[in-house]
Amino acid sequence: MKKFLMIIFTMYLLLYIVGFVIPQKTTHPVLERLSKPVTIAHQGGNKVYPDESLLAFTKAVDMGIQVLEMDIHRTRDGVIVINHDQAIDRLTDSSGLIWEMSWLELQEVDGAYNWSPDGLTYPYRGKGVKILSLNTLLDSFPKQVYDIEIKQHDPPLEKDLCDLLRKYGVAADQTIVASFRDETLARFHDICPEVAISLPVNQGTILYILSRVGLERLLPLDAVVAQLPTTFSTKLGQLELDRRYIEAFAKRDRQVWVWTVNDLIEMKRLVNMGAHGIITDRPDILMDFIHHSEEDAN
Repeated sequence: MKKFLMIIFTMYLLLYIVGFVIPQKTTHPVLERLSKPVTIAHQGGNKVYPDESLLAFTKAVDMGIQVLEMDIHRTRDGVIVINHDQAIDRLTDSSGLIWEMSWLELQEVDGAYNWSPDGLTYPYRGKGVKILSLNTLLDSFPKQVYDIEIKQHDPPLEKDLCDLLRKYGVAADQTIVASFRDETLARFHDICPEVAISLPVNQGTILYILSRVGLERLLPLDAVVAQLPTTFSTKLGQLELDRRYIEAFAKRDRQVWVWTVNDLIEMKRLVNMGAHGIITDRPDILMDFIHHSEEDAN
């Protein structure tokens, strides 16, 4: 029995040492732009203003939010637009799949027709809110940091996104790209390697397992940000974000951002647990938390 345990210990020690020679990307210029805790407005702050509208993003920037989070699709005629769903039915007064529609067709709809802060009132109906193009947002806030989730996978849009980010000069140090589909993210990273990427889903699960036994360094990672919920479903069942997992990913400059957190007490708990950033639908609450924390520190 003692010999068996010695073999196990030796194997573990070897794996632990090997982990230190496996290449890891642990820093990126975009992270140098951010102060912790990083403030991220989910869809611009869609519990306060219409989802992913220029109004929402403008208000978030005015509040002092550091990162604007958004989802992208591409129109039939090649315009990258900011919208959560592949169809426009949920929020607008029209219907259709974005990739089957032209940019001009999208501009004819009321982008906030069905948006409501309480399920009862529609304060921005008929107020001129439009579906937004990524070009327009980049023109509006050239110094902002962007957290872009690729929602359209087929037809692929990775090259168009890369070309646009390079054109505006925000690829190298102002953008993080994410996707729930690992193959989409891998394609984008191959095309646009200078852009920071978020942790792929499958790697996140593997990292969680390895973190339980202190062998997280065995997983080579290109991601410099992990965007995670407090609990997440995997093939292993329901897993819960904890300090060990955060520390397993956060080597050197890498950061863990937690979504979607709209409660002040939960924001405090997660920051105290080690989260580097908070992704929220309520940027007003998040910025109040930041301001009060700064006052308490002084």
